[in-house]
Amino acid sequence: MHSEYSRWGYNNLRVFLGWCQLLGGCGLIIGMLHPLLNPLISITSFLLTIMMLTAVFTRINSKDGLLLTLPSIFYSILNAIIFFQSI
Repeated sequence: MHSEYSRWGYNNLRVFLGWCQLLGGCGLIIGMLHPLLNPLISITSFLLTIMMLTAVFTRINSKDGLLLTLPSIFYSILNAIIFFQSI
C-alpha cells in the first residue's frame, strides 16, 4: 500500500488519511450507539463520502482498472446512503 500512495502522490498524507478513515468509522459506530449523537452519523458519513469520491477520482486519474476502483465506488455509495438516511 505504501507504494500505491507514492504512485498517487499522497505519500506524505498516508498516515493522516488512515487516521481520518479510522476516526470516521469510529464516529459512525458511536453515532449509531448513542441517539443523542445522531448528528455525528451525518457528519462522518458525509466526510467519508467525500474521501471515497476523492479516492475514485484518484483511481481514475492514475488509470487504474475498474476492479481496483470498485472498492472506493462501493464505499462512496454506502456512505452516501448512510448520509442521506441520517438527515
